Amino acid sequence: MLRDCSRRGGGLAAGLACVVLTACTATTEAQPPVSGGTLHYLSSEPAFSHLDPQRMYLPEDVAFAAAYLHRTLTAYTSPEEPAAVELAADLATDTGTARNHATEWSFTLREGAVFEDGSPIGCAAVKFGVSRAFDPQFVMQSGMSRAVRMLDVATVDGVPVYSGPYAADPGDVAAFDRAVSCSADDRTITFRLAEPAGDFNHAVSSLAFAPVPVGTPAGDAYDTAPVSSGPYRIETYTPGTGLTLARNEHWDRDADPLRPAHPDRVEVALGLEPDVVEARLLTDEGDDRTAVAAAELDTRTAERIAADDDLAGRTVGGPAPGVRYLAINTELVPVLEHRQAIAAAVDRSALHDALGGDPTGTLADSLLTPLLAGNDDPPPSSEPASGDPDRARDLIAAAGAPMPALTFAYEDTPANREVAEVLTTVLRAAGIALEPVPLGPAEYYPAIRDPASPHALMLGSWAPAWADGSTVVTDLLTPAGGPANLSRYDVAAVTAAAEAAAAELDPAERAEQWAAIGARAVADAAVVPIRFDRHQRLVGSLVGGARGWAPYGSVAHAALWVRPEE
Repeated sequence: MLRDCSRRGGGLAAGLACVVLTACTATTEAQPPVSGGTLHYLSSEPAFSHLDPQRMYLPEDVAFAAAYLHRTLTAYTSPEEPAAVELAADLATDTGTARNHATEWSFTLREGAVFEDGSPIGCAAVKFGVSRAFDPQFVMQSGMSRAVRMLDVATVDGVPVYSGPYAADPGDVAAFDRAVSCSADDRTITFRLAEPAGDFNHAVSSLAFAPVPVGTPAGDAYDTAPVSSGPYRIETYTPGTGLTLARNEHWDRDADPLRPAHPDRVEVALGLEPDVVEARLLTDEGDDRTAVAAAELDTRTAERIAADDDLAGRTVGGPAPGVRYLAINTELVPVLEHRQAIAAAVDRSALHDALGGDPTGTLADSLLTPLLAGNDDPPPSSEPASGDPDRARDLIAAAGAPMPALTFAYEDTPANREVAEVLTTVLRAAGIALEPVPLGPAEYYPAIRDPASPHALMLGSWAPAWADGSTVVTDLLTPAGGPANLSRYDVAAVTAAAEAAAAELDPAERAEQWAAIGARAVADAAVVPIRFDRHQRLVGSLVGGARGWAPYGSVAHAALWVRPEE
């Protein structure tokens, strides 16, 4: 479970937003962490997608950069107890102060925080970083655009009237300056929002809000050599080969309570074959004893490791933020009983197994994963996990109209082909005909996100941008989600409830409201939850502090240290 208690201790700005979740750790530490040594990171990717904070969006890359290079106003951290994760103040002195019904948030910056060149990080640098996130090129690349678009900067046809500092015509600069302002002493930054947002202190943990030195020029050069605000700096970076991080000599441990920065260096090997990464960590020799895998284990390897006590002790895993679900297009299947019949017939257990089974996830009964604040006990589905074809037939009969023609769109992968086969079989048992439509990777998402999509059923996958139900409910279950709302779900009462929940400042109350909305969508059979994702990966035998980092489905990089050889 994950619980936000940012009001603990007498007010929203007074404390941490504490989050509790189920996770697992690789080892029980027999000694306290030590400083020094070189940590290795093995990746099959040829390069990081981006290192410029305003352009980053892949969770694993964000997890790496947030631990070593880029700080934000708030951040998710992982204490020594692996069952606890907290949203804490990072560059800010606390988790923020909300005013005017949560349409205005202020954060005061810590003293002593500096860039790698020793220059102080003030409000102007944070504001400049946020301004860069409005660059149209950055917005298209970054998954963090949702956070930036919360600011009170008007849009025309969905496009902000401000285009960032690099555009030949930046547009309405005054609108941006009203939305993001600095105090006279450059210590306090204030954000004015277009709509109330009780979770905005979570939103500013996004790297879109990372500081960038004022005046940093346009161009791609910054993407491979960003200026660090964290405990390490980039020493060398050769895409396709590797990245080396060295200590940032100007970083002050006292000004950064979240990153102990134990290793002297972090060396990243890029472009390795996936089976090479796996083999090296399984063998556990030389530098690989101090290595961490960037990628998750495949299902077969995870099963093999689970049966080997020595190897199982070197795994790191836990909840990941993603959920897999079946979306039912409510425009193409407008009759409630028809959608409920589809949901009743679906064998969720079989679909979960087709997607990898328990090593890679757990059976879901909601769109709101246990990662999300306050979602300790998600509401159970009214449908049995194995499906109920007889009930499905009764619902079709009660509809008083024939079931419309159904197509199921899916990205053509081996696992998804198995999903399509299972789904076709279980629906046929309930008297429902289904035509599977495999689509290539380049065409799948444009096809299912098209408002005119002819597909009644789609396989959806979603991970929240930060740990609050707003990043699921608003995007997937209201018109505000646009093309992300694969179900075309548009219920006035649900939209109104989502707007009320977004404005709620009490985290526990807000979480209850999100959970209720999610349960309504399941009852309306707009979605059929399938599984909550989990992650698992290997680490070397000399890697200390290894544990899962649930907000990103990654290892908690900042907690890692190198054990001395015996």
